[in-house]
Amino acid sequence: MAKDQDLTILESKVSHKPVQLVGNPEGGLKEVPVSPDLQDSPCLTPEQIRTLAGYAVSLENHYQSPQDIEWALDPAGRVLVLQTRPLRVQAPEKEGALAVPPVSGYPLLVEAGAVAFPGVGCGPAFHVRTDEDLVNFPEGAVLVARHSSAKFVLAMPKAQAIVTESGSVAGHMAAVAREFGVPTVLDAHAATSVIPPGLEITVDAYTGRVYEGRVPELLALERPRESSLKDTPVYQALRRVADFIVPLHLVDPKSPDFRPEACHSLHDLGRLVHEYSYTEMFQISDLVSHREGVALKLQAPIPLDLYLIDLGDGLTGVKEGASKVTLEQVASAPLKALLQGMTHKDLQTMEPRPIELSGFFSVMREQVLAPPKEAERFGERSYAIISDKYLNFSSRVGYHYCVLDAYCGKTVNKNYITFSFKGGAADEVRRQRRVRALAIVLIGLDFTVEVKGDRVDARLQKYPCPVIAEKLDQLGRLLHFTRQMDMLMAGETSVEAVAQNFLAGNYHLEPGLLEH
Repeated sequence: MAKDQDLTILESKVSHKPVQLVGNPEGGLKEVPVSPDLQDSPCLTPEQIRTLAGYAVSLENHYQSPQDIEWALDPAGRVLVLQTRPLRVQAPEKEGALAVPPVSGYPLLVEAGAVAFPGVGCGPAFHVRTDEDLVNFPEGAVLVARHSSAKFVLAMPKAQAIVTESGSVAGHMAAVAREFGVPTVLDAHAATSVIPPGLEITVDAYTGRVYEGRVPELLALERPRESSLKDTPVYQALRRVADFIVPLHLVDPKSPDFRPEACHSLHDLGRLVHEYSYTEMFQISDLVSHREGVALKLQAPIPLDLYLIDLGDGLTGVKEGASKVTLEQVASAPLKALLQGMTHKDLQTMEPRPIELSGFFSVMREQVLAPPKEAERFGERSYAIISDKYLNFSSRVGYHYCVLDAYCGKTVNKNYITFSFKGGAADEVRRQRRVRALAIVLIGLDFTVEVKGDRVDARLQKYPCPVIAEKLDQLGRLLHFTRQMDMLMAGETSVEAVAQNFLAGNYHLEPGLLEH
């Protein structure tokens, strides 16, 4: 294709196409045969090619750099631009660097990771698991994490390289890493296990390898970092509107200023909607409690009065007019995993837990003094909205509030778990100890965690379905495990003790383990 006025097509090569990828109703893509009469036909007409080329030239002129453009054809054959970004992925200047064998003399920690942005970075490994880790990320370190996250943009200006155990080169974080020019290796299995914090490492983001120590042979390939967007029209436009997007003023949901009229940025608006959404989630029972046939009671040995609302394919074998279902009739992958944890054999055989008297009286005092509206919450139903791959679980047991939202399918980039837990029947100090113990457990299960007062929010995303299911199993155990925990939070030592006992699989908490 020539960049002349007519966008002349200089050469056309048509590949043989025996198979194609199409959407799979069960998730992801599947391969199907191409009709024989189309296998050697071009995908685009000359008119469509020139249209696409015209878009490419216009975008390159606008952004003042070559562009990586994603496009598609609609059913009418129109070319649509989906997104564009600076074309940053390129071969290294040193010939053959992409095909070199491992450098001898240096321990190889990671082999054959997926390269999101090529380059070489060297520095001490810094593990990022929480938002606090991002805030404290040191200049010149290598970011090492379980999974990719767009939040890592906070550390990218300081990071020499990024290495994560999971994530997609087509994902959001990979795109941002390319914008910042950070050498990035994803899908580096067991990276957090084989790369201890503080260890100096060299990341070869040409071949997807990570070496222990400083490798001068690779550092010769290192390229200077430069912004691909600075001084472009889009950068200037973003700078002008940043003050209306980035600042956060609404930080306390209990404040009288936590209201729509106090929103001054998109960040404020998102924070407000997030809080309001959780409030509405807890009110699901108000919407369905008086409607027959909407929610089916689950008959199972769990400590919840749980009702299921099936959006489609979440249950199987349910007869018309039924009001109850069994564990065997649950077809929803995320709910099955959660219930598997709730019905774990070691939790089913738990003996009554040791009661610490000051904790017992704290619980009773809070219940007696609680306002009437709060007291009404005790013992209400729990609900799960389900489909074959989706779960929204809303639980109110006593004064404990829990919302869990999850998707578990074949498309890794769509899979996630969000989990929120709030409240308790004891005083504020014990409730805060409880959520701090939950936070330790959730961090141990690889969640990104945030604690505010007596509430903990956690998120995990972009893992294969078996991993999502395993985490949901653990959350099911955790929900069962934490019953009556307020009464056990007698001292600060109990926070760590409760968390470590759970992570070790000790669900019985024998007397003496929580002494302070």
